[in-house]
Amino acid sequence: MTDLLRLEGVSAGYGDAVVLDGIDLTLGAGESLALLGRNGVGKTTLLATLMGFTRLRRGTLHWQGQDMSKLATHRRAQGGIGWVPQERWVFPSLTVAEHLSAVARPGPWDIPRIYQIFPRLEERQRNLGNQLSGGEQQMLAIARALMVNPSLLLLDEPMEGLAPIIVQELQRVIGRLIADSGMAVIVVEQHARLALAMTRRAMVLDRGKVVHASDSAALLADKALLDGLVTVR
Repeated sequence: MTDLLRLEGVSAGYGDAVVLDGIDLTLGAGESLALLGRNGVGKTTLLATLMGFTRLRRGTLHWQGQDMSKLATHRRAQGGIGWVPQERWVFPSLTVAEHLSAVARPGPWDIPRIYQIFPRLEERQRNLGNQLSGGEQQMLAIARALMVNPSLLLLDEPMEGLAPIIVQELQRVIGRLIADSGMAVIVVEQHARLALAMTRRAMVLDRGKVVHASDSAALLADKALLDGLVTVR
């Protein structure tokens, strides 16, 4: 069976700066991965590389068996990669409904289904992006990515800066997506235990290299190892 996503020896960064160094990764359809590590080790850069926003220095990226190393960002999105950036990128002058309809592609995710998992967005459907709370903006960013009907969903720090009650709601939604949607999901998250509890596989980066890979449950159960890998020294 062909891997959904396969990276071989990927080194990438910005301009002349190399952030990722020799990354290997495979991900199958429906698999979930917690991408962990301290701040500044390359987690966001890895997601940006998957979307085509970095300079690829070496290595190859294959998506559904095809080389996508030179594919434009919008072609990657059209090909089935949904991305929720850390910055959310909500447009202040578009309504919630306009955010969703603007990117909609054929598939099981449509606006009624979005409103089922995010009832608050239905309540706010006529509100502009700049009229939403931080939690509502994050819901909208995830919903917008789902409207692309992706085979792979990339979530970059989805819980950052949110109130505990919103974190709990997003954890429930993301957990359901991982368990029931059939999508592959990569979660970058500073709350390591939260990410591990939602996913099946874990990969830890340090200084742009993979320093650990295992089942999420095994890493979650080994407190000393986990703390040693992700705690700021």
